[in-house]
Amino acid sequence: MQYESTLRVHLIPRWGKERIRSIKKAQVETWVHEMEANEKLANSTAASHWRVFKMIIRDALLNGMIDASPTHEVDGPYINETTTYVFSPDECWAIVDELPAHYRPIAMLGFGCGMRRGEVFGTCDDVINWDQKLLTVRRQLLQTKETKHQRLIVDRLKTSPRVSSKTVPLPPYLVDALQEHIERFPPQATQTVLWEHRKKLADCKRGSIRALFHTPRGNIVGPRDFTTGMWQPVMRRLGIKDEEGKLPTFHDLRHTFISTCLQNGIPEHTVAAWVGDSVDQLRRTYSHLLRDHADTHGAVAAGLTSRPQTSRFTSAA
Repeated sequence: MQYESTLRVHLIPRWGKERIRSIKKAQVETWVHEMEANEKLANSTAASHWRVFKMIIRDALLNGMIDASPTHEVDGPYINETTTYVFSPDECWAIVDELPAHYRPIAMLGFGCGMRRGEVFGTCDDVINWDQKLLTVRRQLLQTKETKHQRLIVDRLKTSPRVSSKTVPLPPYLVDALQEHIERFPPQATQTVLWEHRKKLADCKRGSIRALFHTPRGNIVGPRDFTTGMWQPVMRRLGIKDEEGKLPTFHDLRHTFISTCLQNGIPEHTVAAWVGDSVDQLRRTYSHLLRDHADTHGAVAAGLTSRPQTSRFTSAA
């Protein structure tokens, strides 16, 4: 996994001799400056190192290993505008049609709600408010060293440090698709970890849930199996590639949702709340769209404070 590779190849050589309790904010700031000054280090790679490092620090804080985060109020390495693949509506629905019936809502949750892959696979039948057409994202499927590489649904958004849950509106087509999916493929009972603050997963209690997505044999869908067995073959069959000839990833469905929302004037703080990102992160990644948005609405904003053609106020003679 990329996480483990980053940890082994880059972070352990840099921080392996430091006790996590002894790491100071000044040391972190120095490291960030070193990454920015390293011309051989790609911006995206530096951003990845920073993201994994913050994840480790956050977990240490949540598990009671440290009392304060040395990354607090430290800006990560500067990164240029991120180029992401944005699917067209035709491509989104072609993907849905190409997937097996019991996997089709998985893609819809990506481009219709901006969910990460692990969040989609952790979706259960108790988080859908059918009356209000809302989906609460509060679980994630993990398959890491922390879970001994077993597929495990956790009541915890590991990749969203700022929130323990997020609520996103469900488009009408997705409400219909999920209802049909549940009728045709009843959710499967499985185990979840009831994560508690400052506790390791192994020490947390277990609960029972009903997962929406499972294989024909009744197993939880594995992220890597889905990617190699379903997603990538669909991309190849449809001939969908980015400008460099690479296959777009499932995460690009999330980019598509965010980009579409921002381009159509939905406030960035609203989009950030829906997808579990900070406004700052949204601005760094989608700054080009926000600039376009500013250009589009600039004339409207200017008109709001322009001098009225007529005024009831006159100067005293």
